[in-house]
Amino acid sequence: MTRPGELDEALSPSSAGRHRPPVRLTPRVSSPQVSRSTIVVLLVAACGGAASLSAVRQAATNRNATEHDRARDALLLEANGASFQPVLAVVEMNQQAISTGGIVGLRPQEGLYALPDGELALMPNTCIRRGPCGCEVSREYTYLKKPEGTIVVARLTPVVHLREVHVARCSATCAAAAMPALRSAARLGVRQVSAIAFEERTYPYELVVETCDPAPAAR
Repeated sequence: MTRPGELDEALSPSSAGRHRPPVRLTPRVSSPQVSRSTIVVLLVAACGGAASLSAVRQAATNRNATEHDRARDALLLEANGASFQPVLAVVEMNQQAISTGGIVGLRPQEGLYALPDGELALMPNTCIRRGPCGCEVSREYTYLKKPEGTIVVARLTPVVHLREVHVARCSATCAAAAMPALRSAARLGVRQVSAIAFEERTYPYELVVETCDPAPAAR
């Protein structure tokens, strides 16, 4: 309870130094908050989906690189040899490959050829998936030599998973199909089929493809 005279003393001019001056409150007008995700959606809509497609492709590229490196490290560890870069030899169109009977590990569309000097050469099957502009996904070959002289052909094969992204307008297609390359084979430096071994590792590969609505027919 306030004693007599206390209220008068609090309101008197002599008490101004002992009390804080009154604070004037200004009403705050809140501005509309726009979330980061809303900005991204607006940008994607303004760009007709191009920003979204680019982001999806970049994310897929990063994942593919990580999976590739992990599988390659495991493959080279398993092959356990010294890698080398083979010399390439041109394979004539009429040259016949060695019969695949008894060659363990040779894949379909790969060919093993005996060169005129007796050395064996492997024609690899590098392309996994072809598109209108050429090869879209490739198999990777590494050649290694073991201390006892055995040649290891190490394949790194992507297992393709398609991811479709719908866009308002598809990118322009290639003006012309890619020209076929010369048939070439890697010289392995051995003359006996028994001196060749095959190793293979697979890894998941995400291929982003764009889809779009067909263009309206001309009137």
